[in-house]
Amino acid sequence: MLRSTQASAIGLMAVSAEDGSHREMLNLEYPPETARHHVTARYTRHCAGLKQIFRQPETLHCWEDLPHFRDSYEAQSVYGPAGFRNGTSIVLRSPAGASVALLHVSVRAPLIDAETKAALVAARPVLTEWAVTLARFDAARLSARERHVLSLVRDGLSNAQIADELVLAPRTVTTHVESILRKLSASNRTAAAVLAERLGLLRPDGAEASGRGGGPRSSAP
Repeated sequence: MLRSTQASAIGLMAVSAEDGSHREMLNLEYPPETARHHVTARYTRHCAGLKQIFRQPETLHCWEDLPHFRDSYEAQSVYGPAGFRNGTSIVLRSPAGASVALLHVSVRAPLIDAETKAALVAARPVLTEWAVTLARFDAARLSARERHVLSLVRDGLSNAQIADELVLAPRTVTTHVESILRKLSASNRTAAAVLAERLGLLRPDGAEASGRGGGPRSSAP
């Protein structure tokens, strides 16, 4: 959805409910030094423009909407040297109103066009759902083995079949499944697998964490 817009770089940051710190969940085309700045206290706690964005979370703020932002450290020393000439950051909030994530979008043009702004507004509900789900998985802290078991649950295997696949005792698999459901606050196996598939956490071949393939894929818009 957003990759077909004017956006030159997209970043999605988790916002901690405990201390307000930010952690990178997704980075598409931000240089490493720019991405690193997004998690620094200098930015998350002291950037005046970001403070305004959190005070008015429903408003789409571009650089020109933030007083003196073009003269700020961020514009002059972080985004400018990376070739970005405008951008926006959007607060994503849970249904309960908590700030769960922050979406960064930067462009190389002087202004963000109307089509890109409209796409950002349209994408907000989808991105919010994705961020809430990802935060839920992050908080669950599934082990590599649990993630592998969940991938096989997603593929429709029974506990007995998973035990055969992984050469484990059936009771061990049952324990893993019970732990997964508890950590994800999922009512049953299907609910847990649907959450994982919605996030794009699991590989199509169920090989995540098994050594049969690469890392998690992303289904971000």
